Amino acid sequence: MISYQYGWLHYVTLVKFTSEGLKSIGDFGKEWEEGTKRAAQMGIKPIGAYGLLGPYDLMFIYEAPDEKAAASLPLSFSSQKGSAQTETWTAIPMEEFVKVTGRLKS
Repeated sequence: MISYQYGWLHYVTLVKFTSEGLKSIGDFGKEWEEGTKRAAQMGIKPIGAYGLLGPYDLMFIYEAPDEKAAASLPLSFSSQKGSAQTETWTAIPMEEFVKVTGRLKS
């Protein structure tokens, strides 16, 4: 079973490199290191990070204390010289989702 910190919100951010971002893809390792440091300073706790094969290039799953902190992660990507486009979703841990669906019984 996955353990989540109570009260923290969970998010998934999908990243798609732009043609401009692909020009400097060789620097991605360095940018990744800097990005993880920035995320920690924003109060974001990573759960997972993945490179993807498909319509998106990267996926980050993380916890944040509130929406403002969560918004800072994808905004930091988008502000880097137009190198990426992002899409962020709120994720509900399955234990909580099951509780919500249980309250909907007729």
